[in-house]
Amino acid sequence: MLEPLLRLPTPPSLEEVVAHIPRIHPIAKGIQRPRWSVMIPTYNDRDLLARTLESVLSQAPGPEVMQIEVVDAASTTGDPKRVVDEVGRGRVAFHRLASNRGPAHSFNACIERATGYWVHILHDDDTVMPGFYEAYDSVIRRCPEARTVVGQVVYVDEFDRWTAVNGVIPPPGGGIVPDFTERMISQQLAKFPGVVVHRDAYEVVGGFCTLFLHVADWDMWFRLSQLVPVACVERPYARYRLHASSDTSRQVLSGANMREIYFVIRLNYARWSGHPSREDERRWRREWAARCDSQAWLFGNRGEARGRYNQLRWALMLNPTFGRWRVFAKAWVQSRLLDREGPAV
Repeated sequence: MLEPLLRLPTPPSLEEVVAHIPRIHPIAKGIQRPRWSVMIPTYNDRDLLARTLESVLSQAPGPEVMQIEVVDAASTTGDPKRVVDEVGRGRVAFHRLASNRGPAHSFNACIERATGYWVHILHDDDTVMPGFYEAYDSVIRRCPEARTVVGQVVYVDEFDRWTAVNGVIPPPGGGIVPDFTERMISQQLAKFPGVVVHRDAYEVVGGFCTLFLHVADWDMWFRLSQLVPVACVERPYARYRLHASSDTSRQVLSGANMREIYFVIRLNYARWSGHPSREDERRWRREWAARCDSQAWLFGNRGEARGRYNQLRWALMLNPTFGRWRVFAKAWVQSRLLDREGPAV
């Protein structure tokens, strides 16, 4: 009865992934290009877009240096156009897509509409700290071979409380990260608000893969890192918001995050070396199983039985042990009692 639930899914092939990576078209000749394009995808504004815009506008140079635009994925609630008009006061452009086709499509629309040399995609609930663009520009000038610059981000909750710092540990003073690509195979080392990319690099590797909801950025940063070296700023300059209504939180609760994480790690190994060694396979499975255990424990403390079950299931699939079997069996019984139709993961 449990066997189908504990069978690892089959990842998409490299060919299937490539088929869902759209081309990014180059900028037409003769267009006046700023140095920066700050592109802000939004959908159903949660009263956080204004903060995002304010954080950018407080350090924005003129439009000849920085394009700022909000790209709305056909919101059905909220009024992002009103927010842009009130906060942007003519400095921020607004574009509404015809329909919401998922986050990757929105990110790709942001890139296509960006005219700057360097593109910063900043989600509508994240913010940048003072000095963000100066710090990144300094690293760009010091490391001209880089086409992607990353930085650590500060995790904040819905009350703006700092909860953690996440991302690759930078070299002293910032600069090229020598082993970024290899480490990115099985770890996500960069979050959206802390990443800027030269538009030419997007034109080479293509857009965000539309197969993915949770790991489209991880897949993209890995592809970009295979192109040329990745540089890093010396300290965090962006805030990444985690809250109950975020897409990330919903994916973790359902376990869909681990499904895509499993897929992207498999794909990254295929791109890197064909397949992992036995030691690497055991290592990354142990690491991610332990993360699932930790997330399950947090869900259990909050009384979220379904989230606990989904994370325990993935921990067991990745690294089965007697202890995990015992804990999962109890969670499975609880899930059956809560929902006679069984878990839909």
